[in-house]
Amino acid sequence: MRAGYVGKAVDRVDARTKVTGAAKYPADFYFEDMLHIKVLRAPHPHARIKKIDVEKARALEGVELIITGEDVDWLKKFGLIFKDQEVLVREKTRYMGDALAIVAADSERTARRALRLIQVDYEELEVLGDPLRAMEADAPYIHEPPAESCAHQYNPANVLCVHHLNKGDVDKGFAEADYIFENQYTTSHIEHVALQPESGVAVYDQDTGKLRLWAATQWLHDAQADIAQCMGMSPEQVEIIQPAIGGAFGKREDLSVHLPLAVMAKLTGRPVKMVMTRGESMIAQSKRHPAIYRFKTGVKKDGTLTAWQTELISDTGAYASSGPAVVHQGLYVSTGPYNVENVRGVCYTVYTNNTYSGAMRGFGATQSAFAYESHIDYIAKELGLDPAQFRLKNCFRPGSVTANGQKLTTSVAVAETIETARERFGSKGTPSSPRKRRGMGMATIMFGCGYGEGFPDHSIVNLEVTEEGRIRVKSAAADVGQGVKTVVAQIVAEVLNLPLDLIELAEADSVTMKNAGSTSATRQTIFTGNAAKIAAEQLLAKIFHRASMELCRHHPELSVKDGEIILHGTDRQMTLADLAKVARVKQDPLAAEGCFFPHTDVPDEQGQGELVYVAYTFNTQFVEVEVDTETGQVDVLRVVAAPDIGKAINPMGVEGQSEGGTAMGMGMALMEQQVFKDGITVNPDLGTYLIPTTMDVPDIETIIVESGDACGPYGAKGIGEPAMIPTAPAIINAIEDAVGVRITDLPATPEKILAALAKTKNGGEA
Repeated sequence: MRAGYVGKAVDRVDARTKVTGAAKYPADFYFEDMLHIKVLRAPHPHARIKKIDVEKARALEGVELIITGEDVDWLKKFGLIFKDQEVLVREKTRYMGDALAIVAADSERTARRALRLIQVDYEELEVLGDPLRAMEADAPYIHEPPAESCAHQYNPANVLCVHHLNKGDVDKGFAEADYIFENQYTTSHIEHVALQPESGVAVYDQDTGKLRLWAATQWLHDAQADIAQCMGMSPEQVEIIQPAIGGAFGKREDLSVHLPLAVMAKLTGRPVKMVMTRGESMIAQSKRHPAIYRFKTGVKKDGTLTAWQTELISDTGAYASSGPAVVHQGLYVSTGPYNVENVRGVCYTVYTNNTYSGAMRGFGATQSAFAYESHIDYIAKELGLDPAQFRLKNCFRPGSVTANGQKLTTSVAVAETIETARERFGSKGTPSSPRKRRGMGMATIMFGCGYGEGFPDHSIVNLEVTEEGRIRVKSAAADVGQGVKTVVAQIVAEVLNLPLDLIELAEADSVTMKNAGSTSATRQTIFTGNAAKIAAEQLLAKIFHRASMELCRHHPELSVKDGEIILHGTDRQMTLADLAKVARVKQDPLAAEGCFFPHTDVPDEQGQGELVYVAYTFNTQFVEVEVDTETGQVDVLRVVAAPDIGKAINPMGVEGQSEGGTAMGMGMALMEQQVFKDGITVNPDLGTYLIPTTMDVPDIETIIVESGDACGPYGAKGIGEPAMIPTAPAIINAIEDAVGVRITDLPATPEKILAALAKTKNGGEA
């Protein structure tokens, strides 16, 4: 008899500690004799540093140490893809968040006072806030150009990467088209707004040369490696302990407080703590990439897509971070979940003096979905076709080939997501007043799960039976609020036929646990879920092997239930606790390791490969809005979502992801925008940077579509990022349905809507 935990809605295994306040977050840690550190950041986004004078600050009572880049010239550069970031800049600033000095003092207040006493002389340089200007050949260099540039006719230093996507014969496809549609769509910088600002504590052991860090990260072992190489240490000398994390959404892939903590812990020999303010976080840490999409699409009279051309320009800010990967993934999915035989695309990842852009929920696919789903709706309306029918005519089916050459053979329920959501949604309602208009809109999206593209991608899980008869799970997978701990516990309980309360998950760290990869790319359910399933199956076999020797019976005569090994047809049984004690005495502990490491292809220069991602998640949302034609205010009234996730390990967790993702998508659609003026952050606080509140979020109904993926554990795929991706385009399409104007530049603020309505009234004149 199986435990039946897979597919069952269960409470989060970490829920009690969080709601009772027992969970410890990085800022909650404290050590005796601890110093507090603060970072001086650049007031100018692009300037040459002439002199930094710290003498007055050093003389302040309570200051232990102040360092500038000249004091730590032994530090190496760091970064996720390109090592282009300095812990402390020495020659020039490239954005407002660049660090110039670090202060360690006996209190936060003293450290802040010391920052105000540091004097810096600058020579201001031309600020490049517009990626189009940064691409121009005569634009000043933000970084020195590489020996070989990919930029060709553009600026060799500021155009970081160029990627191509070519499939079929696009010119032939356009020649076959009855209609050609062209349009441009743009998105904005967006802040992650995780509940917990960046914070942490570090301790350096002068005797052993080992560093311990309590700080949030989405990838323990990658952070460990980057810190080690920057500090000139071995990875084994750096231990990161993962406390509870107050949200991530991609921003915790980048290092934040980690290196200032590491450096000051080593130099002072005392425990150090750093907590960023919300404003500092919004200025210094990564954003969602703003992007410009230029589409040209060929369509036949019957609605068949014949050709699709994309040009994508994206602002990666002052440093690369995840930029090259984000932008080219955006290109790869820029034709959406639709059959297009002829595709041509190019994307440019461009340095500017804005805050650097990095990973954020959707990783390039979110921006692309806004663009292609707006474009698909625009084409359908121009052709007089029903938007859902137009999508159904062109959407992927089993056997379809993606824009980058992957043939889809399993779990391709795109049409089912459309039909399911449409049927449940029904029709729009009646406006609440004469000046208001109702509209309904939809969007259908795709997302490749895992890193894909041949990037080494694996997860390892270790299990052991304790002498108390419990199963200890050791996994370095970061639970940033999405519930991977619960999913892993459910899978282990399912395989071992044990109650969920017998599964315990050890606190994650980078030394005692093996690499589980990043909590990103919607990969943990597939990768760590599979690793947990493999480990549990191996552990079960080991349990039966040891029990068969102790009970003198063959494996088929044994079963496990509720923590006991039962011998069929008799009253004889043995507890897991007793078996674990016997195994330990015999120096053969009941332990197992599971590793999931699937193959994917590195795309060729044209962006083509046979297996680019291990699986794709699809999601359709229908949205109803009400637009006030006098104020431009948009109210989202209801959302119906139908994600194809293969199999829901925990349906309640899926619904939670769907609801949270939809709320984030609403923010992107209607209000969220980090504003930069000449590289300066205009709205670095939650008084001027607006996000949805609980009062803005409507009724959200999630209907889970289960198509059973061949790759995932029990057929499961991921939902974390696809949950938010369709929301923004669905809202924009609903606004157009309501008032007849299409917003192509996010966010769709009341001012933009009123301007578009006024332009329509004036016959197209602004």
